[in-house]
Amino acid sequence: MKKYLPITIWMMALAVIAGALLWLENDFLWKLQEQNLFLDTSLFFKEQMVVPGGLLSWVGTYLTQFFYYPWLGTMILCLLWLLLMWLLKRVFQLSAQWAPLTLIPVGLLLLTIVDMGYWVYMLKLQGHVFVGTLGTAAVAALLWGFRVLPNRYGLRPLMIVVTAALGYPLMGIYGLGAALLMGICSWRQENTLWKKAGYCVLALMCVVVVPLICYRQVYYQTNLANVYYAELPLYFITEEYHAYYVPYYLLAAFFLVLSIVPIKPIKPIKNYTIQGILLLTLVAGVVHFWYRDENFHHELKMQRCIEQSDWRGVLKEAALQKDEPTRAVVMMRNLALSRLGIQGEDMYAYENGSKEYAAPFGMRLMLVSGPLMYYHYGLLNYSSRLSTEMGVEFGWRVENLRLLAKCALLRNEQQQARKYLKLLKHTTFYKDWAEGARTLPELQNVSRMMHYDNVLSGDQGNIERFLMNRLAESTDTTDVYFQEQALLASLWTKDINQFWYHFNDYVRLHPKTRIPRYYQEAAYLYCMIEGREGVDRMPFDESIKQSFNNFAMAAERYDNADVDVARPALQAYRHTYFYDYYLMRQLPEY
Repeated sequence: MKKYLPITIWMMALAVIAGALLWLENDFLWKLQEQNLFLDTSLFFKEQMVVPGGLLSWVGTYLTQFFYYPWLGTMILCLLWLLLMWLLKRVFQLSAQWAPLTLIPVGLLLLTIVDMGYWVYMLKLQGHVFVGTLGTAAVAALLWGFRVLPNRYGLRPLMIVVTAALGYPLMGIYGLGAALLMGICSWRQENTLWKKAGYCVLALMCVVVVPLICYRQVYYQTNLANVYYAELPLYFITEEYHAYYVPYYLLAAFFLVLSIVPIKPIKPIKNYTIQGILLLTLVAGVVHFWYRDENFHHELKMQRCIEQSDWRGVLKEAALQKDEPTRAVVMMRNLALSRLGIQGEDMYAYENGSKEYAAPFGMRLMLVSGPLMYYHYGLLNYSSRLSTEMGVEFGWRVENLRLLAKCALLRNEQQQARKYLKLLKHTTFYKDWAEGARTLPELQNVSRMMHYDNVLSGDQGNIERFLMNRLAESTDTTDVYFQEQALLASLWTKDINQFWYHFNDYVRLHPKTRIPRYYQEAAYLYCMIEGREGVDRMPFDESIKQSFNNFAMAAERYDNADVDVARPALQAYRHTYFYDYYLMRQLPEY
């Protein structure tokens, strides 16, 4: 029975982890493969190998693409963790009594994934979700090989040198870590002091010297400051965010302690107490640091629905909003409303706001959904520019290539389109998409928004403001859909002259249809502001007039109040354009 106890514990733990990932992070896992790119070409392999640890990144990017089906990527990840625990049990010769200790590295590796949050947009290490697991498993396998190696013919010191010399180019810091741990393990394996000390010194020298030799003689794309940290994610923007490295520090400490301290059988009560405290601390840490920001997860779900043209799905997600939304959430929701033709009736029926992104660094809408918004609103030059800049800065991703291909198709740049589609045909899961890209239904919807001057200027990083101003300044009326978007943009800019210009066009283009509620509210409000005569004789719905009168009476008490005081006090009217016009004018755009 004891023989099968470890595997039972491992399988139960992995089942819980897999269930939690798929339940809580399904959209995040999907996003990981969108932010990833693996091509089945020799050139792609060579591009990965021009930096230390390139093999790990190459394998990591290959495995990350399987999150196209989140359940499949999760299963592969759990199988690798099962292999890791099996290796750890053997390399450190753990009895069944101590087998639960092998869950500690798995928990730490899980934490490096689930605490990521907005770093998913910023990390430059290719395949980073799998790199930690692959590297740790490789370290365990190499240590096992070192332990069972015969102690003769100088095989052990030779293995230390070879592990550092080959491990660093192939696995980066994990190769160095394996070599260093071999030197430390020799204290338990060797009998003479000079061998123990000699192997440790040799390992340390290899760890110091090999990266410097590779930096000088082999690689030309490696920063000297990062030469010892190859294949670790760099949590750096304008400063280092050290807290995100803590799981890696603890992982190194785990290997170090087990390499030095022999784990011997002890009384069951003491064993259960020690392991129980360690595992409970680990679980508490994972639960505590698991990233659970509401807006982040709404954004991911909405992006996934938009990619599937599931506009109802976007609105279903928007209806779940409880916290103040970010502008990315608001923009994607409004896009869905416009695609369904109900923005004029339902735009303010949802929560509005501009909450700062819950990231330790200055996160911007541009990075969350900038290229996507520019694409769907027909500003293809800006979508292409941002996609290209992000590809250069963070590495090329499936998401970038798909947007670039669609923009090229809409601009009838066939040579450009063929280039991007050809690359996507070398992926595992986007071959069919690339084959049918020219007939995508969404291209027709986007083409209806392409009525701007074909220019490219600066947006100063303010995606929404720039886009809404460009729309509000547009005068094209050849497409009723585009014209309505220009009218909606004038509600955003709150420019009265722009509104009347587009409103008159809208009435002319829709002579026999009822004017949507929010257009009526804006028209009635501007009539009152301008003091137009005969407002009561105009065909406004009675509910519009009553709503305005009630809002005006309630708002009188807060004429000189700060907006942060007036907003909660007038929440009963937050679903009206009156509330938006007076109380939501100065929203910051992050």
